[in-house]
Amino acid sequence: MRNSAVASEQFVKIPAFMEKGFENLKREVVERGFCSLCGTCAAFCEKIRIEGREGVAGGAEGGVEASMKEPTFCEDYDTVCGMCYTLCPRTFLPLEEIEQKIFGRSRSSERENALGVFRKCLALRSSLKHNGQDGGAVTALLAYAIEEHLLDCAVVTKTAGENWRVSVEVARDYATLRKSAGTKYTIFPSVLGVRSAIDAGCERIGFVGLPCQIQGLRKVQTTEQPYEVHQEKIKLLIGLFCMENFSESLLDFVDKHVVSLEKVRKFDIKGKEMLVYDESGEKHGIPLAEIERFVGEGCLVCTDFASELADISVGSVGSPEGFSTVIVRSEIGEEIVEGAIRKGYVEVKELKEEGLKEVEKIARLKKKRRGSRVKEKER
Repeated sequence: MRNSAVASEQFVKIPAFMEKGFENLKREVVERGFCSLCGTCAAFCEKIRIEGREGVAGGAEGGVEASMKEPTFCEDYDTVCGMCYTLCPRTFLPLEEIEQKIFGRSRSSERENALGVFRKCLALRSSLKHNGQDGGAVTALLAYAIEEHLLDCAVVTKTAGENWRVSVEVARDYATLRKSAGTKYTIFPSVLGVRSAIDAGCERIGFVGLPCQIQGLRKVQTTEQPYEVHQEKIKLLIGLFCMENFSESLLDFVDKHVVSLEKVRKFDIKGKEMLVYDESGEKHGIPLAEIERFVGEGCLVCTDFASELADISVGSVGSPEGFSTVIVRSEIGEEIVEGAIRKGYVEVKELKEEGLKEVEKIARLKKKRRGSRVKEKER
């Protein structure tokens, strides 16, 4: 399998590198409410921590089990490194340059202006027996890649215990992947798991995450910088469709006003509702307008619905019931998807034009709404 990280001579050259550091990141991103808590800064700089409920998450010595508040610098310094500012997806994002390096071209149609560069769009459903979300395609694709030795591991999110708090897992086998199956709707700096995988000696790392996290890792892969961050070990990025994500306060709200978290078996979003399924199979609907106050502040300025820089993007919008919509973007992504189909890990079904139009519609809606919020914040 080819490496999704580009060769060094193809790195995007960023003149601002070494000119701005953490104080600039704090002032321009964190204090302005742009930070998405993706975890990229803490994953690749050992001096940055992300404050958590029970300590810290991130950096060379930090764990990744705690919740988070915001990135903080853990010691005084008298030099400007620039690593955190450069790799943050919210400082700048040279989209066209990154697309040229990763996909070999930039967007070439009105549809791609909404969805990003892609090769094909499919509807997939796992052939494996596990309780995945909307077809379980992500788990099945990763199982294929690991069992065929295309990846050493996959960095995924999981929920710990019965309180539905999110943590990150470095999965090396299907059994571990199964435990992480299902969508999580609370914010966690999952890119920290990439650092854990690198420190554990993994050479071929897959990652599943949200659009902002994919953007951060693409900057890691393509930005020219003088430090050894082992970006060549990041081989596959699977991005999830995402309209918005929520703070952990949402879980407290559900526990108090909807159903006890220990009885919850699944969360989902359909239309204008968040659906909470309990252990008896009963479905509790919460209008999204009612929980809008829990949306992460950094989500309010994100314009990427379909994880446009991923190798493979996956979501439920547009596909038949029980299937996942899969957008294949890169050569590596196509290799994984075609191999999983060929080996019987997934079933494939045609993604009809009306389904693709539905994805496109929502993607355009997010760009319009979030783009206006960015302009409001910049005024």
